[in-house]
Amino acid sequence: MTTSPPTDEIRQIVDQAMQAARHETAAGNLDQALALYRAVFELQPGHAGAHHALAALTRQTGDLAAAIPHYAAALEGDPATAAHWLDYLAALVEARQFSAAAELLALGRSNGLQDPALDDIERLLAGASAPDAAEIDAAATLFAQGRLDEAEAAARSLVERFPQHPFGWKLMGGVAHRRGAAEQALHGMAMAARFDPDDGEALSNLGLLLMRANRLDEAEITLRRAIDQQPDNADAHNHLAITLAELGRLLEAQASVCAALAIAPHHERSSITYALVLQTQSRLTEAVAAYRALLERSPDNTDAHSNLLFCLSEVSGITPEELFAEHLHYGRQVARNVAPPAPFDNTPDPERRLRVGFVSGDLRNHAVATFIEPVFEHFAGRPGVELYAYYTHTLNDATSERLRGHLDHWRGVSMLDDAGLEQLVRADGIDILFDLSGHTSFNRLPAFARRMAPLQVSWMGYPGTTGVSAMDYVLADRKFLPHGRFDHLFTEKLVQLPLSVPFVPHAHAPDVVPLPALENGHITFGSFNRLSKINRQVVGAWAALLRAVPDARLLVAGMPAGDGRGQLLSWLEEEGIAPQRLDFHGRAGMVEYLTLHNQVDLALDTFPYSGGTTTMHAGWMGVPTLTLAGGTVPGRQSASFLEHSGLAHFIASDAGDFVGRGTAICADLQALAAIRAGLRGYFMLPQSDTMVRVADGVEHALRLMWRRWCQGLPPESFETPLPPAPPSQS
Repeated sequence: MTTSPPTDEIRQIVDQAMQAARHETAAGNLDQALALYRAVFELQPGHAGAHHALAALTRQTGDLAAAIPHYAAALEGDPATAAHWLDYLAALVEARQFSAAAELLALGRSNGLQDPALDDIERLLAGASAPDAAEIDAAATLFAQGRLDEAEAAARSLVERFPQHPFGWKLMGGVAHRRGAAEQALHGMAMAARFDPDDGEALSNLGLLLMRANRLDEAEITLRRAIDQQPDNADAHNHLAITLAELGRLLEAQASVCAALAIAPHHERSSITYALVLQTQSRLTEAVAAYRALLERSPDNTDAHSNLLFCLSEVSGITPEELFAEHLHYGRQVARNVAPPAPFDNTPDPERRLRVGFVSGDLRNHAVATFIEPVFEHFAGRPGVELYAYYTHTLNDATSERLRGHLDHWRGVSMLDDAGLEQLVRADGIDILFDLSGHTSFNRLPAFARRMAPLQVSWMGYPGTTGVSAMDYVLADRKFLPHGRFDHLFTEKLVQLPLSVPFVPHAHAPDVVPLPALENGHITFGSFNRLSKINRQVVGAWAALLRAVPDARLLVAGMPAGDGRGQLLSWLEEEGIAPQRLDFHGRAGMVEYLTLHNQVDLALDTFPYSGGTTTMHAGWMGVPTLTLAGGTVPGRQSASFLEHSGLAHFIASDAGDFVGRGTAICADLQALAAIRAGLRGYFMLPQSDTMVRVADGVEHALRLMWRRWCQGLPPESFETPLPPAPPSQS
């Protein structure tokens, strides 16, 4: 026969357990505290203090649904304690259980509960009711009609009067997004999703905004929640596909975009994503077919058309003339519905200060920014130019802020249509307007086709012609596009710059190490170009070189996650290259990516689209690139850098020459080691005196263009003379 412990002993044990539980909670040992509270309930199931403490603990861990029953039990066990009422009410409000909170508040008042906090809760509950359907419909109509000022006023009124209702926040986010205010849009949509976590549309929009803010992991989680709520939301599936592609998970991205197209077979944005995922996997023939199928249905989809041109520039076997013809077709297409431009009222004074604008979506942490920033920096404060930026992306990062500091005016234009952008540029009185994108993301070439400024110039963002007849000039490095050899492949007139634009190396780039082959006893080739540039012919040339240098290994970096390397492995296997000679690395941060070059002796280029920034990163790490310079403009990028660096013997004319030159280079390790040790010396750094001459050359080119316009003369190709070097200091 057992006997129960005395009541005093139970009380003592409970008090000790409660004290220990509070101690463990304060120390952050939540599991131990939870176990102690459960021990209390075994002895006193209705212990109000334990229920209240456990409710607070559970709420702290984010499980509000589990906390509410404990708050209720605490109140039932000890209704005389005001905190039990107040915390229970706060939890119900946080859970948006407004009816239950209102009933509890009324019960507390009837029981004589008095506390200033109750007034706050009462006001909050008064504002937590929903607006009527007519007000919501009226505000939504304002937004749909593009009456953004009125829609914003309606959204603010809704948020102020109904702070717990999601629609006002959702409308606020939508208005901010239309205006290109990325942070405000993200905040508004996040609040809407918080107050209605089951709204698939709000979650889809929030996921898109997170993705554009480069918060990719959060975007993936949010978009998967959106799809759980709305499995038939094609936009959500497409946004998830883009997010996964940005994360390098290409097979998952392909599955997501196929899900979007299964829901909406002619969904244009998903069709572009599908083609882009194929392109990124180096399935170029399929990607081209997908772009062309979309353009047959929607010939005015200029985003798809630009993507097609970029994709074609990577396709092996396309001739320079065929690629140029495709660009001409784009130019005719965007000019088809453009009215003749209105006259300009810019003062035709050949020597006055020029207003120069730059249109780009890459004024952020992007390769283009590493080239344009030194130009902005050395133009800043010059009396002859006034600089304007027209930024077409929504993401503003540290690079954007730094660039903004070099410019006189900064315009965020991501949400302006072509007519709105033209109106703004004309209102600013721009004399010379630069395109820094070409056929890359966030370009505004259709707006350039409208003729926004007296002179329009393409530069830096794209290796080739825009195809737009209203683009007057393209600036080019004289070694990149030698005079007379490529003029026929441009609708623009070529302006040869005397010096190349400097490259800004990464601030935390590792030091150059000695040639790895001297220690390893074998050559290591490396490729750091994106997968879409690596085609079957490229792999054939690499494999032939690996067979010619039988001890060599191949390191391939930047591989996408999952099975992205499968096609490449298959091609190398067909060429008889053993897997043991291969070393694959996934995408990495910049420092890790640069550090990989310390394992590589010689970089192998891709063709017909050669390396650009990739080749320069390798050069900064002391690794020269063996390239095959083709007939198309994109095939000239590495060759230009190598010629500037005195390494013309690293430029092959065909696949056989590629193998022959590579074999000869590998046979002289001492020469390769010497190149490695001295390659950084060929870089013109932004802070060098030579950079002043580069800026002088660009400004002189702008002045020559402007003088011709003032004289009523048409654009013509010319070579900018090299400005004199400053006198040496003795």
